[in-house]
Amino acid sequence: MKKQLLAGLAIFAVISVFSQNPKSTLQPRAVDMSEKIAHKFNRVFVNEDPNLNQHAVKPIGPVIPNDVVQARTAASSYSITWKPLSGSMNIYGMLEETSKCLQYNNELNAVSFVHRKSATYQPSPFPAPLGAETGAIVSMLTQDWGAKWDSTCVWNNNTNWARYPQGGIYSAAGNTNIANAYIVASGPLTPAAGSWIGSYLASKQLDTLHGAGLNNIASVVPNAQQFIANTPPFGSAGKFDYPSWDFTSTDDGLVRTLGQIVNDFNSTTALGRGFRGARVLKGVFNSGVFNWIGDSVIISAITLGSGAIATIGGAHMAWNEAGNVGYVWVLGSRQGATGANIGYQPIVYKTTNSGTSWSLLSGINFNNPAFKVPVLDHIPGVSANPTLTIPFFNPTESMDCTVDKNDKLHIVSTIIGTSKSHQDSLLYSFQFPNADGEVYTYAHVPGQRPYIYDFIETATGWTVAVVDSMSTEAPGERSGDDGYAFNPWDASGGSGSDKVRSNASLQLSRTADGKYVIYTWAESDTAFTDNSVKWNQYPDIKARMMNVGTGVIHNVKINVTNPSVGSNPLVTSRAQMHHIAPKCAVVSSTNSAGVAIGLPMTLTNNQNTPLTQLSPNTHWYTTATLNFDNVSDINIKYPVKPGKSSIIGVNEQSLYSVMSSLLFPNPTRNSANLSITLNKNSEVKFEIMNTMGQVLKSSQQSAVQGENTLTLDLRALPNGVYLVNVSSDNASSMKKIIIE
Repeated sequence: MKKQLLAGLAIFAVISVFSQNPKSTLQPRAVDMSEKIAHKFNRVFVNEDPNLNQHAVKPIGPVIPNDVVQARTAASSYSITWKPLSGSMNIYGMLEETSKCLQYNNELNAVSFVHRKSATYQPSPFPAPLGAETGAIVSMLTQDWGAKWDSTCVWNNNTNWARYPQGGIYSAAGNTNIANAYIVASGPLTPAAGSWIGSYLASKQLDTLHGAGLNNIASVVPNAQQFIANTPPFGSAGKFDYPSWDFTSTDDGLVRTLGQIVNDFNSTTALGRGFRGARVLKGVFNSGVFNWIGDSVIISAITLGSGAIATIGGAHMAWNEAGNVGYVWVLGSRQGATGANIGYQPIVYKTTNSGTSWSLLSGINFNNPAFKVPVLDHIPGVSANPTLTIPFFNPTESMDCTVDKNDKLHIVSTIIGTSKSHQDSLLYSFQFPNADGEVYTYAHVPGQRPYIYDFIETATGWTVAVVDSMSTEAPGERSGDDGYAFNPWDASGGSGSDKVRSNASLQLSRTADGKYVIYTWAESDTAFTDNSVKWNQYPDIKARMMNVGTGVIHNVKINVTNPSVGSNPLVTSRAQMHHIAPKCAVVSSTNSAGVAIGLPMTLTNNQNTPLTQLSPNTHWYTTATLNFDNVSDINIKYPVKPGKSSIIGVNEQSLYSVMSSLLFPNPTRNSANLSITLNKNSEVKFEIMNTMGQVLKSSQQSAVQGENTLTLDLRALPNGVYLVNVSSDNASSMKKIIIE
């Protein structure tokens, strides 16, 4: 097996740094993020033998029964059913969280899912030699939100094997017949020798579901299966690589996918790779095929001592529904930035004329005091000068973007602190030894958790919303990495000891009109992780919503894989590799009942213990009906006023309080104490549940602003393990306690 690196990184030596952030008494250790980030963008070549013996199938599971009811931030009713959709021969086709492989076309009310073929799918003609079949690309299609599906083969080539697919449906303006639409897919190509030789841009006319046109034969129409080499001579689209991020279809009659502009994609060094920017590939439909042209967006970032430009990962892209307003951005250190703005943050380019011209937007101004409370106060300052705090947008938990109804960009990300301010050392950050003996990227104490931020373009700059905080972070993927032992995947990839990631996979969707933005991420409930560690071992998918018109993030957080709403036990607490459609639908919306969102969603896993990379994996699908009820406590808006600091997005103080509250002693006998610090006088509610989710006892106590110690009477309960849901001011946290 062999790996290639995509991230434009310089490799630095590890040095000793220490946090002087007064919020935490934890002493962080040095960490060079370059290696961790580079590994995230590794591209895996595997000898994918279709006759590979499957591992023994054993039940994988959380350390709790499948029917445990987990708490939500606020009450809401919703119905979610996960069903098996298809499969792939291994997990590698689903590693890209930014791939837009799942799409919703609102004009046709159709959902498409582009993926590498399953172990049982038989493309025709069947590829040769052995192994070539692993590169066949298939699209699943439904027009009734997943009740019935059909499939069609999009790419099949004996020589050029497709990897990391994404794509969606092209439908001409005014068309309402799926038989007149096309499925379009893109991604990188490799031959049997194992290197990246170029890309595929494939298309195929569709048919009514179960019509003859939906078959296992890739289109033989000239230029329907286009191989684009990454060596000269280059076609009309120009030189590009790896078009596997941020596919979109817009109302202007174009489909777009995003390629990377590099010198040598197969190089294993940042300088040799020579990342320069992004190629926006526009597919223009003409006479039954797509003609592809490219808009180049060259990134302006500082030049490192190595000669490479200071960027990490690849480029990202988002467009409005009309297709005239679009954005391309990449993480990098901006030329001319000073103070808190010199770190790795989005460098954003915008077009308002469908890509004819692009302009560089002003960066997020972290020197503005308005960002102090929501962002800067929650990360350490640099080691040499703790009063200087430099945000570092963290790609290891993934990032995403969308365009709202105001044609403004949203970028969702977590943030870590930069530990050194020299331009060649901006990839240094911190790691924190925790009370559980593990070492984390986040301190996991009040004020220093993995916070999910939505950075939003405005007419005068940028603002930010705090979407939520996560209880866990991604475990390591390489032997010796922190959390490696807690990674639920086996070690069959790369060098033979590499695992794949189990991260948050932060993703965004919006309604077609852009009025609502949906956030999803995967995290584990630490009441059920091994020894209550903070690694994302048993992920469930969470969802929140922003009403763009009112500027409000709804206070209901929905667990999309919650078994209490009918979720399949084979996905509960094993929601790996999830994808959501970048566009969703409003199912209903009333002033009294709130809004219900229909969100197409997939996740991919298998039932082996541990999860196996090389064995066949199942794709699960749901059109999650997310009911965001019209509750009264929706009053926290996102705009940050210039010169004014405020906690935004969610009631952070309440969230800090319940998540950082401590039950002690634990184990205990007759009673337990809850230590909780509140920012105002509040009622604290307790629900004590057994491991089946049944509420055995509930109570409520008044608490005052500041530190409180509340006593919980446990005398009526027999010995055993119990769950305690602590809630205050519409924020809640589940805790585990043992009665001896």
